[in-house]
Amino acid sequence: MNERYLISSIACAGMLMCSFAVGSAADGGKEEPKIKGKPVSTWITQLKGSNRGLQVRAARALSEATSEQIPAIVPKLVPILESDRANDRFVAAQTLGNYGPPARAAVPLLVPLLRGTQFERNRAAGAKALGLILKDAKHDEEVEKVTLALTAKFNEDYDQYSDVRRESVRALGMIGPAAKSCIPKLTRALTDYVQYSREHQMVRQQAAWTCGRMGPLAREHMDRLISMMHQEAHEVPEIVEAIGCIGLVHDNVLSNIIDKFEKTGEGTNWGGFKIAALKALARFGDKSVPAVLMLKRTLARLGADRTSFAIRTELMKTLAAIGPKAKAMLPEIEAAVKFNNYGDWRIPQEEKDKLHKELREEAAKAYKAVSGKEPPVEKK
Repeated sequence: MNERYLISSIACAGMLMCSFAVGSAADGGKEEPKIKGKPVSTWITQLKGSNRGLQVRAARALSEATSEQIPAIVPKLVPILESDRANDRFVAAQTLGNYGPPARAAVPLLVPLLRGTQFERNRAAGAKALGLILKDAKHDEEVEKVTLALTAKFNEDYDQYSDVRRESVRALGMIGPAAKSCIPKLTRALTDYVQYSREHQMVRQQAAWTCGRMGPLAREHMDRLISMMHQEAHEVPEIVEAIGCIGLVHDNVLSNIIDKFEKTGEGTNWGGFKIAALKALARFGDKSVPAVLMLKRTLARLGADRTSFAIRTELMKTLAAIGPKAKAMLPEIEAAVKFNNYGDWRIPQEEKDKLHKELREEAAKAYKAVSGKEPPVEKK
């Protein structure tokens, strides 16, 4: 009895060893990578399941793959873009987009997602994924094909859903100068207007941002952007941001920014525009010296709330960029180095300390850039 048991045990052990050897040979001796404790294959299966909640959960998990894991996952996700089920294509596009450039193999199957036969959210997801994957890409035949397909969504193949137009024009901005052939056709997106429509405004917002990403290449849209700035600057700071990125392409650019800045209100609603405008002025360097008196008046009106701190700190960066030509501002810069106003009870003490520290640091840099000297040390 004992002898038969021993023989049986040896046989079973041998079978297990053979099975292990076959399994190791099949997967190259490597254990399948895991995300959140589960094998990637399990998440892929869940992604292709019929439960939409579980699909979303799987997409989120797969989006957390490491850079080492992504190359092995992409080939498994790309075929899902051709699934018969729309929701499968949607979550696959989202996940691949989150991988960015390493998912470039998905581009040929993402372009068809832009077609009108796809659901609205699939078209938007496809456009967004293309932008993320081709971010800052170099120009080639594939990039040009994508550029034409995205540009068509707010031109020849004008999509009735604003989120598709928004994601398409933003994707072109993500690609950047390699998609420069879209520039003449950005006019349609920059003028995408329906009264009181926030959705249409968001298309214009992203079109302006895309102009900024194109930089000086988008100079043909400067006059339109200036007009837009005067109409909706407080709601769409990306407009003046784009103006700053394109540059001083004619004499009226700087004067229009100064004029609009002077006419803005003092409330927090204008904070975003003012900060974006200050960044634009900083981009122009010492050519922004005509704005110095306006900056002086701005400082005199600022309080000690969060928005005022943000504007004051950004203003110091602008003065540093202007450099020695802003010497008329040295008294104000020195005051900012010593700025001490803890009066706003709405701001927690720890945050107040941080805001003061950031302001003083930028003011010290501005003082040195303008005067060529270290700021005076306050006597204790």
